Amino acid sequence: MVPIGVPDKWDYESDIIVVGAGTAGLPAAWVAADKGAKVCVLELLPYAAPSLSLINVGPAFAGTDVQKELGIDDSPEDYYKDGVELAKGDPELWRVFADNQLETYYWCQQIGMGFGKELFAPPAHRKKRGIWKKGTEMTRVLEKAAKEKGVEILFSHRAERLIVDPPTRRVLGLKVKVKDKEEKYFKAKKAVILTTGGFGRNPELVAEYGPEFVNWLPTMAHGHLGDGLKMALEHGAGTSHIGHAVCGSFAVDVDSRSGVMDFVGYAGGIFVNIHGKRFADEGMREKFYGLVSEEGMRQPGHIWFAIIDDKIMKTTLRHHMLHKAKPVQADTIEELAEKLGINPSGLKATIEKYNHDLDTLGYDSEFGRTTLEGCEGKPIKIDTPPFYGYKCTGATSSFKGGLKINTKMQVLNQYGEVIPSLYAAGELTGGLWGNDGTYLPCTMVTAAMVFGRLAAMNAVKEPSWL
Repeated sequence: MVPIGVPDKWDYESDIIVVGAGTAGLPAAWVAADKGAKVCVLELLPYAAPSLSLINVGPAFAGTDVQKELGIDDSPEDYYKDGVELAKGDPELWRVFADNQLETYYWCQQIGMGFGKELFAPPAHRKKRGIWKKGTEMTRVLEKAAKEKGVEILFSHRAERLIVDPPTRRVLGLKVKVKDKEEKYFKAKKAVILTTGGFGRNPELVAEYGPEFVNWLPTMAHGHLGDGLKMALEHGAGTSHIGHAVCGSFAVDVDSRSGVMDFVGYAGGIFVNIHGKRFADEGMREKFYGLVSEEGMRQPGHIWFAIIDDKIMKTTLRHHMLHKAKPVQADTIEELAEKLGINPSGLKATIEKYNHDLDTLGYDSEFGRTTLEGCEGKPIKIDTPPFYGYKCTGATSSFKGGLKINTKMQVLNQYGEVIPSLYAAGELTGGLWGNDGTYLPCTMVTAAMVFGRLAAMNAVKEPSWL
């Protein structure tokens, strides 16, 4: 692709240009404006709709006032150890994350996020540090706070190319398509911060960087088209663990494969295939996201079923459903199996064995399940009608790899050198998650805000080029 020359005339000027009005971009814009910079946010969609707006749980923080009040012994150092030992990511990035996440927690409260006092331990986390908070509400708060700081958010503005000074390789601005029609040139006098999310909605990029996920259902925000990734790669940006996806177990319409539906996940029940056979430890602490989905996609037809009873529906499942997908309901296990297309005798035998194990051993002997969901609770029997079933398939909710960054959130080239005046944060970046590491749920939300803020703190220190 031929590089874009520096335009004779710019259509718009700002100190900092943030590309993407999402979980990383809006905090970045707020911080830059708070530091006195003129800030513009470019968003390709006609509204702010990051992946954050699709989730039903919030971030995870360590060492908070609420944890102390509840007697939970947790600290930034504990969070750091979880990241390095379990996620197997870059220790330097995990250090800067752990050391700055608590400040971000209090900043969220400052702008009106309003976290409650009910905490939970997401799978793989060793402490209760997850916060129940709807993503739609968090998105509204972030957008409102940015606007109140004087940030200009331009919707239906799709950044297409970076404009770079040839001799110095410094990023000067962007070529932008406005409402899919007019092209304009935006000058960033200090820096550009890329926060465009991942590339899971771009089939070509998925085929190139994560080919094993081509047939999986993408459930991330529709704006995750890889625009930031493509722009940076065009100018020699390096990557870290690209193509490493976050995979959940989702209750979806597997026939239409129409998009985001309801997260079933580790809701306390069991997962079975069409033969009624279980295939994994559904309550596993550390490998839920990867292992259950990967094993599920190996089942006949790439589908499996979440089976629960009335107890689970009224207790543990309440936090995990968005109430869009409707379960199949029946008064008996055999009837439920018939409705779902599962072998009735197989499902009945599986549940009888599972319940017998819990009665006699207190745990599941087939796969060694010892927890109800994540690292909490004991498994409970499936014996109280009515019974419910959700049809599931493999889905990607995000990609954990992306552009290579340093601890200042500067984008690095293929040789580890800084690309001047180019920063990045959020799902667009890599480094926190190793290829063989464990995903720590809720942490991507936290990291997006933490790293977005850090990117802005460093970007505003850049000298203005004009």
